[in-house]
Amino acid sequence: MNLYGMVVRSIQRLSAVTQLLNLKSEFNMSVSCYDRMIAIIKSMLPESERLPENLYRSKRMVSELGLGYEKIDACPNHCMLYYKENSDKNVCLVCKEPRFKPKTTTKNKDVPYSVLRYFPIIPRLQRLFMSVNTSKYMRWHADGVRQHELMMTHPADAEAWKKFNATHPKFALDPRNVRLGLCTDGFNPFSNSSSPYSCWPIFLTPYNLPPSMCMKREYIFLTLMIPGPKSPGKSLDVYLQPLIDELKILWDIGINTFDAWKKQNFIMKAALMWTISDFPAYGMLSGWSTHGKFACPYCMGDIKSFTLKSGGKPCWFDCHRRFLPINHSFRCDQCFFKKSVVENSLPPQEVSGIDIINQVNQPQKVTFGLKSSKQKQPDFGKTHN
Repeated sequence: MNLYGMVVRSIQRLSAVTQLLNLKSEFNMSVSCYDRMIAIIKSMLPESERLPENLYRSKRMVSELGLGYEKIDACPNHCMLYYKENSDKNVCLVCKEPRFKPKTTTKNKDVPYSVLRYFPIIPRLQRLFMSVNTSKYMRWHADGVRQHELMMTHPADAEAWKKFNATHPKFALDPRNVRLGLCTDGFNPFSNSSSPYSCWPIFLTPYNLPPSMCMKREYIFLTLMIPGPKSPGKSLDVYLQPLIDELKILWDIGINTFDAWKKQNFIMKAALMWTISDFPAYGMLSGWSTHGKFACPYCMGDIKSFTLKSGGKPCWFDCHRRFLPINHSFRCDQCFFKKSVVENSLPPQEVSGIDIINQVNQPQKVTFGLKSSKQKQPDFGKTHN
């Protein structure tokens, strides 16, 4: 009973500290204001209270949860990360910009121009299995009860999920293996400020959970916070390096994890199933440019777009009829689509995974960064994008 009381008190103390830290962040309190608020709260509590006495102690207490983040210095022009073999460099290897701001005195610490915040995904996924309340739901995509067999109530009911299971049967054998979706977009954290600032967060969502849980805030993991003030553009790949390294470990090797529901250890693996973004961010993530006449990522080289005579811009009007059934009445409509045009062509053929790998391996070496010259691969805009 005494042990139970100690656990309850520690949980209550942790809950109080996290709420106070969230309050400080939400209202941008100063350190002295937070310390003063803690002192007032402690004076109102009994002498047996055990709240940390200041901000430093509060952060130390929360850091023991093991869900912190890593600071990785980056080039301000998005050329490279000072990461792994480049962690000891002081000058960008591409644009030659210095890593640190100039010091005013010799006692000052080195302050980098740009810092990437990386929140490791492995301990956060392991934490889902440490609690009985969440670990039992990490199998829902396989064991959950569906209302109707022909109704899609979860991504696991979709053809893409089933095709993935058929392609990777060993991965699908253990329903606890995590399926992830990646989402990103740029936003201005300073609201309607006159100075534009483009900050890019990267989120990961585990789709093992039931629909009522996987879209809740507590199960959407912030993994990267890419600094601004300018959009990284094609250099988004530079900032994804630490996340890709972890995803490779989770796919190739796996991580030993304790399942609190089954009371046993298992090798947890994970796979990135898809990305979710708007069309411009899709081009940044996939590498297929979403500009010009080859912008459509489905038609790719088999395009039916045309150039407007007056504006000179590519147009995709009436490119959708080819996806209709061959006997659909709209295919023969010569009035409400392109004038006097009957659509007899078939949809573009699906590109296999091997073909995509071959296409990705063809491009020459790309130099990242805002100051890098505009490089175009051979036949860009002529046969591919």
